[in-house]
Amino acid sequence: MASPSPPAWADLLPEVLGEIVACLCDADVARLRAVCRAWHSAVACKLQDQEQEAMPWIVIPNGSFCTIGDTGVFFNRNSRLPRNVTCLGATDSWLALDCTDDVFRRTNSFDAYIRDGKFPEPRSDVKHEHNYLLHNPFYEKTVSLPELDSIAGHVNETFEIRKVLMRSASPNDLVAVTTNNDNCTIILCRPGKGSWVLPYLGVFDVAFFKDKLYGITRHEDLVAFDLADDDDGSPIVPNFKRVIRHPLADGEEDPWSWMDDDYDTDDGEESGDEAADSFNPDDGQLVPSDDEDGVDEEVPYEPKDYITTSRLLVESCGGQELLMVRRQVQSPPFHPPYTRKVELFKADIDAGRWVSVTGRDALPEGEALFLSRSFSKSIRVKRADGKWLTWLFPPKLVV
Repeated sequence: MASPSPPAWADLLPEVLGEIVACLCDADVARLRAVCRAWHSAVACKLQDQEQEAMPWIVIPNGSFCTIGDTGVFFNRNSRLPRNVTCLGATDSWLALDCTDDVFRRTNSFDAYIRDGKFPEPRSDVKHEHNYLLHNPFYEKTVSLPELDSIAGHVNETFEIRKVLMRSASPNDLVAVTTNNDNCTIILCRPGKGSWVLPYLGVFDVAFFKDKLYGITRHEDLVAFDLADDDDGSPIVPNFKRVIRHPLADGEEDPWSWMDDDYDTDDGEESGDEAADSFNPDDGQLVPSDDEDGVDEEVPYEPKDYITTSRLLVESCGGQELLMVRRQVQSPPFHPPYTRKVELFKADIDAGRWVSVTGRDALPEGEALFLSRSFSKSIRVKRADGKWLTWLFPPKLVV
């Protein structure tokens, strides 16, 4: 007598399927949801019962990534991506990719040292072609950014894109880009519509907050940019204003005082495609990176160390506060660098000042900040920091 065949997986009870979901890693859960509508609903119900947010993944510049936690798994880069691609950063569930033959964008200096036997330096007299993409690895969707290509598609090796940030989950919405070049400090583009370039502002990190874009300088000035569209749907910045200014020392001049009143960009500023045609990123000065704002400080009874300070803008989990995270990294002689201090501030825009928050007031219980140079976020959690690593947050109900 033939033994009865085991029950089909599709006939599993939702309760049993939910217990299986609890034992899987993030990527396997994503695949499980894609099997059929019944499994999708069972997974969603299980996750809602657990009331947990999607934990982020860590993305490596070559496009590979790993999940974190007890069920962490490493995944190689997607073979369907172009071979010459590198990851510039992430914004929630989207990766910002750069396709180029520029070795400084595709390999780290250690890899180059192993290959050539010396640490190379980027050259300002050598240019490379770049093609920029937005890629969603969860839905296998890729969107090109021709507006960004037209501005930063042919640049020298010292040119660098620091951050690519999307205003929403839609790739057709507004995308903000910051660079290390003062001719195009901030680039706003809407795929298929147009672009807008803001130069000479000294802003190195930005964040969308409510209906504006905010940027921070190395002196901790906060600049608010009004956002709008022209008749063709191309992004424009009608005006901007410095809403928080850093305290001045006695006798110190403020070179940015002209931004304390609403600055109308129609008064002589170029916009859209005209700006893209006229701005040459290679003509501008390279402004110091957020992790290169270093000062030497004398520490009593210790050798003189090099200390770098970075400042990141983050929207709070509930979307009610704009936060600034100030991090100091100390690099002792002949020793690995370490985090010396991390401070958190809230923007009091009405009063025009940063308010320090510490202890229980820093973050509500159950919330955590995930910080990286290219993307930072505040999320609720139940229970890597490197210069070139970034966080990737799966869509809701994936894990």
